[in-house]
Amino acid sequence: MNMNWHDLIERYISGTITEAETEALEQQLKTDADLRDWYLDAVNLDSALELTAESAELAMILPVPPSHRVLTPASSHPFRWLSWRPLTAAAAGLVIGMFCTSVVFGFGARSVEKVLSLLQESFESGPAPLVTGVPPLLEQWSGDYSEIVLEHEGVKPKDGNKMARLLRSDFEGRTVPLPSRQGDLMRVVDVRPFQSEANGADVVLTLSALFNAVTFPATERYDGMVTIYALGADTDLRGATEDSVKEDALAFSVGRLPALDRVTSTWQPASTRLLLPAGTAFVMLKASVCRMPVGSKSLSSLPESVTFAGHFVDDVRASIRIRDAVPNHRAQAVTQVAK
Repeated sequence: MNMNWHDLIERYISGTITEAETEALEQQLKTDADLRDWYLDAVNLDSALELTAESAELAMILPVPPSHRVLTPASSHPFRWLSWRPLTAAAAGLVIGMFCTSVVFGFGARSVEKVLSLLQESFESGPAPLVTGVPPLLEQWSGDYSEIVLEHEGVKPKDGNKMARLLRSDFEGRTVPLPSRQGDLMRVVDVRPFQSEANGADVVLTLSALFNAVTFPATERYDGMVTIYALGADTDLRGATEDSVKEDALAFSVGRLPALDRVTSTWQPASTRLLLPAGTAFVMLKASVCRMPVGSKSLSSLPESVTFAGHFVDDVRASIRIRDAVPNHRAQAVTQVAK
């Protein structure tokens, strides 16, 4: 059976998939790690879109590495993906057979929020991003080959006169043999002052970025992505790779902008949120452009590395919400998936 798995996932999320197609997709997810990642990202984005900025019950439950699935507090918002069966189980790991995970929901509490800006970057000043992978220092942009540019081939910066242009899906000195089709910009930020100010209250970090591109062929597709990694105080960034950061992360969240359009006058957003686990000292913030397969093509049909013809990031923003619950007979319900 010749299946377009990405199309099936989108139809599964929208509820238009047939029972036979669901069974086929479930079997594919059990053996296709790339598709599982794509599915989880799509599910998380769909859940995120259900949240509104005005919601007092704001939190995010998103994938974390199998070796670091931890108790993840969240709000009472009923994320649909928790109830999707059996496909969620298939995608979540062979996941369910490999680890225990818990999800905690708080009920019956009002909250008082304080919102603080963590980052607002339009690339107007400061040094150009390094092109050496994971940033070795705090408050420094680094990642794959990129440059800071003015208006370029009809694409105007969204905010100010400059924007970041991603050039390639690799970086200087990259030794990892695995293929990469994703260009990244990363920055590590110290959040200990916010954690201290929160004094045990919930701390929710929101990250967003805008994406644009020159007109590209209809045979190509590019997604925009933003990622938050929550890191402990003992995280060593010297010589780190993104894989090692992901492995060491206390938790992480991903927001995806599926399929950038070909209209140079429009900037499109991607965003995500993460309730920072206890012990979070730093966060690594990442904005990415990823080459994706089109139609029935698979990831293996794409080149192992990408040179981007004209793909841009601007107006990267991060904010902290400190949410202090007002005591009101707060109760908790715990759902646990055991080994």
